[in-house]
Amino acid sequence: MRNVSAQFSLLNNYLTQDNRLGEKDSEEVDLIVDDIAGIFMSRIQVIDQDFKIISDTYQINKGKICISKYVVDCFLGQSSSFVDEDNKCIIMTQPIRNEEGEIVFVMAAFSSISDIFSAMESIRLIGASVIVMLLAVVLFFAILLSYTIAKPFKNINAAIARIDRGHLTDEIHMKGSSEVNVISASFNKMLDRINELENSRQLFVSNVSHELKTPMTSMKVLADSLLSQEDVPNEMYREFMQDMSNEINRENVIISDLLTLVKLDNPDMSMNISQVNINGLVESVLRLVKPLAEQKNIELVLESFRPIIAEVDEVKLSMAISNLVENGIKYNKQDGYVHVSLNADRTYFYVKVKDNGKGIPADSIPRIFDRFYRVDKARDRATGGSGLGLSITKSIVLAHNGEIKVYSEEGRGTIFNMQIPLTHISTGEYKEQ
Repeated sequence: MRNVSAQFSLLNNYLTQDNRLGEKDSEEVDLIVDDIAGIFMSRIQVIDQDFKIISDTYQINKGKICISKYVVDCFLGQSSSFVDEDNKCIIMTQPIRNEEGEIVFVMAAFSSISDIFSAMESIRLIGASVIVMLLAVVLFFAILLSYTIAKPFKNINAAIARIDRGHLTDEIHMKGSSEVNVISASFNKMLDRINELENSRQLFVSNVSHELKTPMTSMKVLADSLLSQEDVPNEMYREFMQDMSNEINRENVIISDLLTLVKLDNPDMSMNISQVNINGLVESVLRLVKPLAEQKNIELVLESFRPIIAEVDEVKLSMAISNLVENGIKYNKQDGYVHVSLNADRTYFYVKVKDNGKGIPADSIPRIFDRFYRVDKARDRATGGSGLGLSITKSIVLAHNGEIKVYSEEGRGTIFNMQIPLTHISTGEYKEQ
């Protein structure tokens, strides 16, 4: 652009010098135009007021009429410069004025930029080639990467298929990215939990069968003993019948507790939630178990730090607290104590049941909430326990979105701590939070 502007300045000076603008010889003008155009390798045309081309460095259009828009605009005083993409050139126009300032000629310069277009086309071709090559490389590595990523998951899928066929003991051992390792570890952890639940289920079925069969066996032995004898004394008959009645009661306790657990395990279990005075509820529980405590001269103490009103299922919570207090009495020593304390903050209320009984061995503490688990089986059967009381208690606490923890030292007693929200949140709402 600067070169073409320089051409215009030279030509304008030549045509206007010596105040002889209209006297220039056509051939003389052609010569100077050719010289200037040759220096800058451009085509120059000079158009007069009649739109006649008086000079053309290519001699093609000399003498012809040019009424192009850019020429007309230039005679109106508007210089222009633009790119003609069809002809691959830059067109610039500039008016030539006389001493009075009138426009008497228009100079139009045409500079070819075909080499620029060729270079741009070459660049486009090179760019397209580079893009195609990059796409090919990216595609290759994408396929390679997808295969590398998919391979561990195919192995995981194969392992899942084996587990689905019943091989629950098979673990997944995958090597790969950290994400694959995390998935593998999480899957193995889930598999361990499934095996644990399966073992627990099998143990539960075995324990249920055993617990239900034992009273039945005892009753059959007693009945067969009576039937095998003639003229059984009334005293023996009454004694055997009393034993059978005790076994039936024991069977009923086990069945009732099992039904309670089944209801608590049901995800659709209904909770009869209402505003309950927790202080009054605990006092009622202690009144009911007081006769049992008096048999061993157990001291029952309730310590309430503040009045507590909470949204709970009164019947179920009473059962949970009663189980803890009864255990504190049953497995306590003569002249012992069971202390129950109540406290609360803005979110939870807390129930602590503490006794000074025989305590629980350290290796048994992790299992005391398991169904039918007994620290001392002989002692539990003698007290009439089903082995389900603590399992029921924990299920009730969990149904209230609470927690229960145990602290015990063998020979020094046990402490159970319950923490339950003051405001009940249903299971569905709790999961969404």
